[in-house]
This record gives sequence, structure tokens and C-alpha cells, in this order.
Amino acid sequence: MKESSKTWCPAIELNQTDRDLILKAEIPGVDIKHLNISAEPNSIAISGVHDRHQSTVEQEVIPSELHYGQLDCSVPLPEAIQVNHVRAELIDGVLTITMPKVNIANPAKI
Repeated sequence: MKESSKTWCPAIELNQTDRDLILKAEIPGVDIKHLNISAEPNSIAISGVHDRHQSTVEQEVIPSELHYGQLDCSVPLPEAIQVNHVRAELIDGVLTITMPKVNIANPAKI
């Protein structure tokens, strides 16, 4: 199978706070401009491409364990999110998607 035809899903971690669901995905070597993040009320999808940029003088001696080709992953969410307020940032190969929950309890006023 050609590398460019393989589809892969990154390692993912999903956490939550009182207000947000926070998804982290390991995608080293992928630029955020090559990613598409699609939010639905009960799921988040990440797609994109990680191209292999090998110089003409490099020769692979050991098989690579890095993922190349089409990235495509859909994650069901345990709670509904506010689709229009989803934020994403990519720092040091870790994509962090912050998704505000729909039903956020308002703090009691004193």
C-alpha cells in the first residue's frame, strides 16, 4: 500500500472541566493550516494530510513508525458542545481543541 493512500488517526486524550471538553491529539509534523476540524453537537472530527518531506540525500534504513498520508478521525463526545465556540491551537505537535459544554451551570450569585 502506498503511504499516501493510508488513513490514520492520532493518539487522542479527552478530558473535561466544569465548563469545557478538552481534546488533545498528537500530530507532530502537521501544520494547523493543513487540518480541518469539524464540530457537531455530539462529536468532533479532525482531518488533514501529513506529507512526507524526505530530502534526496536521505535514505530510510529503519522502517518508519511515523504516520504519513490522510489523517481522519471522528470522536464521539460524552456531552453536547457549543459548536460555534470551539477553539483549536497547535503547539509543539499537540493539537488542543477546547469545546464549551452546552449545559454550563451558572455559579450562584451571593
